[in-house]
Amino acid sequence: MRHALIVDADPIARNRLLNALISLRPSLIVCAEATLANARKRIKQRMPGILITDFYLSDGSGLQLLEQVRGLQPKAPRLIFSNNSDEDHVMQAFRIGVDGFLLKKENDQSLRQLLRSIFRGEPALSPEIARLMITLLKLKQAQPPHQSSAVRLKDPNDAGLTQRELEVLALLARGMDRHQVGEALAIRASTVAGHVKSIYLKLNVRSRAEATLAAVNMGLVQTINGEPSPTSMLP
Repeated sequence: MRHALIVDADPIARNRLLNALISLRPSLIVCAEATLANARKRIKQRMPGILITDFYLSDGSGLQLLEQVRGLQPKAPRLIFSNNSDEDHVMQAFRIGVDGFLLKKENDQSLRQLLRSIFRGEPALSPEIARLMITLLKLKQAQPPHQSSAVRLKDPNDAGLTQRELEVLALLARGMDRHQVGEALAIRASTVAGHVKSIYLKLNVRSRAEATLAAVNMGLVQTINGEPSPTSMLP
């Protein structure tokens, strides 16, 4: 691992990563780019031994770079460095097999410690991301074998959730994103986002996985056999 490529539109983020990498491995040659196009030019010139990128660049998605490097250099560590820690972004990253997910809110010392894991051949996860992954695993284990993740609604008064919030929670528990929930319920995605925020507050959770797990544990929803359509789950 002699070369590293950092891709981030934020110059402060680029400098933080560059300084952290050099402090850990002074002999490492680190290049930093702000755009997808420039990063691709760098990759054509020299394949990086480690790639770190944000999700969103001014001219495209960092995920495209991660997939490109995976195809050309499967063993090269690929990491996300982002402010986005919601479940949808995390799952997008891990679906393409990232080796680490670092949050920009980590202080410099924590950032160096996490990056050190990569040089040891270990995954690098910010604690918040690690907790989310554990919650997702617990949720998967909580589902009985051979049963789908579809849910049946119970009493709308439980936990102070409204009928609409229970409907939204049921669809989130099936793995739908906010746009899909909006289509299923014929409401705007922004309206769904408002309901999700209210659900999180009432259940005292911070992610869809935690909300679903809390709902199952509290008996607000339950898994059932089969795969009914979203509307078949509504009272």
